[in-house]
Amino acid sequence: MSLENKIKFKNGKLKVMQISDLQDTKNTSVDTLHFVDDAIAKVKPDFIILTGDQLDVVGLWGKGEKAEKNVEIAIRRLFSVIEKHNIPYVLTFGNHDRETGVSNEKQVEIYRTLKNCICFDDLNDGRPDVGTFNVPVLSTDGERVALNFFVMDTHSKTKGVGYEGVNDKQLEWYRAVGEKLKAENGGELVPSMVFQHIPVSNIMGLFKEVSKGTKGAECDFVKGNPRYWILDEEKLFHNYTYGETPSMTLGTKQFDAMKAQGDVFAMYFGHDHYNSFAGKVDGIDLGYCPGTGYNSYGTKHRAFRVFEFDENDVKNYKTYSLNYKDCCKQMKTAPLKNAFSYWSPCNPSAAGPFVAKISAVLVPYILLNILVYKFVSPDFVIEHLKGLVEFGVLYGVIFTVYNKILRHIITKDSLR
Repeated sequence: MSLENKIKFKNGKLKVMQISDLQDTKNTSVDTLHFVDDAIAKVKPDFIILTGDQLDVVGLWGKGEKAEKNVEIAIRRLFSVIEKHNIPYVLTFGNHDRETGVSNEKQVEIYRTLKNCICFDDLNDGRPDVGTFNVPVLSTDGERVALNFFVMDTHSKTKGVGYEGVNDKQLEWYRAVGEKLKAENGGELVPSMVFQHIPVSNIMGLFKEVSKGTKGAECDFVKGNPRYWILDEEKLFHNYTYGETPSMTLGTKQFDAMKAQGDVFAMYFGHDHYNSFAGKVDGIDLGYCPGTGYNSYGTKHRAFRVFEFDENDVKNYKTYSLNYKDCCKQMKTAPLKNAFSYWSPCNPSAAGPFVAKISAVLVPYILLNILVYKFVSPDFVIEHLKGLVEFGVLYGVIFTVYNKILRHIITKDSLR
């Protein structure tokens, strides 16, 4: 069985850290490196699960061997700060990982060389694809599987709306693993959790549809005629952050299959960077890990999720999210870029309001400059604009060089 005997409760306790959507490139974000490094040091997890989109499609990866080389550079740099803590971790893939032009299977060859990445040690364990496997967690005495993690690859976009999600072959594998665990557990189901990148559509059971303009409402991921949603707070079980309506798998049988089998009590996702909430739908906890990386959009202070388990009552787990401000003392090294990515739209339906906000600032500024140029002083406007351009160039050069130096210092041993 995949990963057997590698993860155990310690004195009846287990702390798991979920990281999602690092979405990095070969020009690794220094803010991400600082955050992940300090977060692991603060939390001191026993085990880490990364739920996809380690890499971003916007990476100028190149093609063929060049793309493979750049992807390897990105992975080794990004994971250098995880490796240094000597904590076992596993990962699955998101929709963007495969869009780098380097297949998941090729990326696995790189991950297999990393000391603490334990999920690709045995690829002939019956898994249906490289990114789908299970992690049995042994009790403190090692006598039984007290908890099981299913880690699932949700693949990529469909030709229509939504994403492929977990397929029938994966569900057949899931049922077989669940039954095997049950048989080895004296006929009792082993309580299990699912970690994957893209959420199941059932997560909409945590929402209420509202009219446009309702406070706190977000539009869905549909062009043309979007609907608007807010969270149903009565269904949530801890503090929440909500910034985008789920972009989901459609048509998959996954949730119904897991509900029918009865072993899965919780499912946690990534993919929608602004979201960090959890609630119960049809007896199963559904929740989000927010985006963790700074090379893509996300909450003002990027975050991750923590789970704390007691081996005698694993379903009554504690979970919470922590953000950059909770973990890091370093000042962010790319403040303007981070501010822009925080305000940028997360889906096509949100592009209109984003453009409207930008226009509300730029249009009056442009009109003011036109009026000053025409009626007051053309030279003043010209010198003012030249100053802005010079500042922009100087800022760009300084922060590019500064980040490049820091990136080299932090990851200097990662490419050896």
